[in-house]
Amino acid sequence: MEIYQIKCRFVNSYVIENEGRLFVVDVEFNGEDYVLDYVRDTLGRNPEHIELVLCSHDDRDHSGGIEALAKKCGAVIGMPYASYSLMKKLWHNPYGVYYRPVTAMEESLRPRMWRMYLDPHRQRRFKRSPKKTVPVSLHALVREPHPDIHIKDKQALPGFPDWVAIHTPGHSWDSCCYFHQATRSLITGDTLLGSRKREKVLFPAIFANPRQMAKTVVRLRRLKPMHVYPGHGSAFHGDGLLDHL
Repeated sequence: MEIYQIKCRFVNSYVIENEGRLFVVDVEFNGEDYVLDYVRDTLGRNPEHIELVLCSHDDRDHSGGIEALAKKCGAVIGMPYASYSLMKKLWHNPYGVYYRPVTAMEESLRPRMWRMYLDPHRQRRFKRSPKKTVPVSLHALVREPHPDIHIKDKQALPGFPDWVAIHTPGHSWDSCCYFHQATRSLITGDTLLGSRKREKVLFPAIFANPRQMAKTVVRLRRLKPMHVYPGHGSAFHGDGLLDHL
């Protein structure tokens, strides 16, 4: 089993090769060509070998390109069962309508946010092959994906039974992580982020409920992951990766 991190313009996409079969986690809006070129040019694989494309939650930088990629590959589309459901989110976390906008506003005032989205040097770096920069489409920003399956807590991924979805509310109520027990590998989306500068895994700055976030971290600690693959930032490997949280 191999996990390949693709550092796209706004988010990390992951291509997972499991016994020769492929699935993808998180594709940003208009980001399907980043993944397609990586699979073709770096891995030397036919993109049609991708069997499943899914997201960790419904933020557009993680879910906006999953449908476009799946259509080009003939893959199944999967999403957490509460993604794009405002009613489910409000029912389970009414405080999200307060915490998400406030924490997002605070984050937008930090220099790192501007470096991520407006830095021209970063933009030039992502024009290099095999990763493509494509024009931003308003349609891709607002289009809601139509999944073939909705993934729930503790559910094995279809076609990849060694991988299990873990419901991890905190950043958003629909957030899910994906865990491979045999290798103790954890793909976290925005539930946890990676900071190479601080050399550790961090909480997200934007969240929908701090109490749910705390419970999620306790649950993830019990998994004792040895490999953490975040939606933003660097991956980390070793023991005790979440002990400081």
